[in-house]
Amino acid sequence: MQPFYRRTRRYPPVKIPEVNSKEFTNRCVGTIVGFAIGDALGMPAEFLTRDQIRRYYGKTITDFLRAHQGHASDFLPSGSYTDDTQMMLATAECLIECQKMDAARQGDALLSWYLNTVPHRTPMRANMRACKHLSTGRAWTKSGVFSGGCGAAVRMPPIGLFFCQSTEILIKAALDDCIITHTEPRARAAAVAVAYLIARLAQATEKCSPGDQVLETADRVAHIDEDMAALLRWVTQITHLPPEEALFEIGCSADALEAIPAATYCFLKYPRQFHNAVLAAVNAGDAADSVGALTGSFVGALAGVEAIPQSLRRQVENADLLAAVGERLASLASSAGAQSMAS
Repeated sequence: MQPFYRRTRRYPPVKIPEVNSKEFTNRCVGTIVGFAIGDALGMPAEFLTRDQIRRYYGKTITDFLRAHQGHASDFLPSGSYTDDTQMMLATAECLIECQKMDAARQGDALLSWYLNTVPHRTPMRANMRACKHLSTGRAWTKSGVFSGGCGAAVRMPPIGLFFCQSTEILIKAALDDCIITHTEPRARAAAVAVAYLIARLAQATEKCSPGDQVLETADRVAHIDEDMAALLRWVTQITHLPPEEALFEIGCSADALEAIPAATYCFLKYPRQFHNAVLAAVNAGDAADSVGALTGSFVGALAGVEAIPQSLRRQVENADLLAAVGERLASLASSAGAQSMAS
């Protein structure tokens, strides 16, 4: 018999709520705002170990902080997000403008970010290399690099919301967007996993188990990368472990096989407790911005924006813009035509 983490499960159909509801809008806003807040909380902890976080800041991170002097983000005020949120917003704004998935336009949006953002906010190497390829005129189908990082996965929450009513179109859109920068199977699996899990969580009923949503996500990506699927199944079995122990075992680097399982664990540990989930993620250090952002988006998608402390919602960079983007994505996801507009 196959071990648990290698098995594919079958799930009965679940009636999901209509996406034109106030609750769905609340979850879409929670997804986008939660992502940015998780990113901003993790910003000063990026590249650091747990011990270094305590040494530089005198404590664990519990609120927005400015990065310590000498940190790559020390020029940013507290509450600022990193390149992760910038690229996520570029993806969202392109979907809103085009009202469909247009990978060529998505490539243009990333190129604009690359050319017009000065200075860059701790960008991932694969994204920078791919954008450099785009700047030379290379087509979006040829610009991606063979990297297994999470730099494409962090762009996926808007895709998960926009195409939440059509799994087939969602997966195609996630893969098209991913290969603009990342072509390695684990990166592609990570992109689909994030988009699919966001879609499921944003439409989940009270009867839906977060663990089952993750297991279903694992099944969806197994044909792309079995290691990603196995790790997602595994983290559903270790939520009894304290965060420090579990995240040490998982790893919290920008490798897709660490960042996505780490964020998923933090979400499963505290599925409706935004502060606890995101603080568990960011205080692990390493790719704290990316893991924090993904954790925040998962909790926000399930629990909604009202689960996020008001003080964080007020103080995060571009708070009004983030909420407006979430509301607009909810509106477009609710339109009958949005699900047939993938190119």
